[in-house]
Amino acid sequence: MISLPHLAVLLGHEIRLARRDPLPIMVLVIFPVITMAFLKPAFQPALVQAGHLGANGAEQVVPGQAVISAFFVVSLVSNGFFFEHSLNTWDRLRASQATSLEIILSKTLPRIAMSIAQFVVIFAAGVWLFDLNIRGDAVTLVPLILAIALCLNMLGVAATAVFRTAQQAQSFAIVGMVLFGALGGALVPFDVLPEWAQAIAPITPTYWAMKGFESVILDGEGLDGIAAEIGALSGMAALFLAISLRRFRFDERKVGWM
Repeated sequence: MISLPHLAVLLGHEIRLARRDPLPIMVLVIFPVITMAFLKPAFQPALVQAGHLGANGAEQVVPGQAVISAFFVVSLVSNGFFFEHSLNTWDRLRASQATSLEIILSKTLPRIAMSIAQFVVIFAAGVWLFDLNIRGDAVTLVPLILAIALCLNMLGVAATAVFRTAQQAQSFAIVGMVLFGALGGALVPFDVLPEWAQAIAPITPTYWAMKGFESVILDGEGLDGIAAEIGALSGMAALFLAISLRRFRFDERKVGWM
């Protein structure tokens, strides 16, 4: 049973902490927009060669940079838990009237909202600044973005459950951002990846996210055309949740940032 007053207090605490740190905004929004300006011309030839004759490069760089930067949310989620251990407030939080589910929700809901807002801002910048042309209905992207946000946030909770130190969780998030971005076709178009990378790409959330964006942006697909991608991301979110439920121990001592 979830107590809305308890959850509201915890959410207020998380939001106040998030407002004090401008770095996530820079990583999630500012850096990707700057990067798009440099990379857009480089991707146009690759997209044209792949058969998208009217492409200008924004069709790859906008969703690609959005997905790569969104992976930073994995780090934000895990940091939200490890921060409590750094301040020695985790035991006090557990001793409060808040349930375990309420604590987890308070750490993830703000980051889910942050993930969604990040995609909206980057895609808006892509349309207004970089001439991104979405051939399909832009509303079709909403459930895809929701699935991506949920998947990455659940991955953050799973990383918190598995790793004992904040440094381990942070390293996993950074490596995952680069490795999954490369394998999934976010750094470069999927068609130019080597065959071995294309073969293992479907194990990454990035692959399904980029495949869904490509279907709507370049191919003009509707909701039916990206149902498999949304299903895959939702299935991964469920898997990460299952790992969290299996591994998360609220009485386990974690080592926060020193």
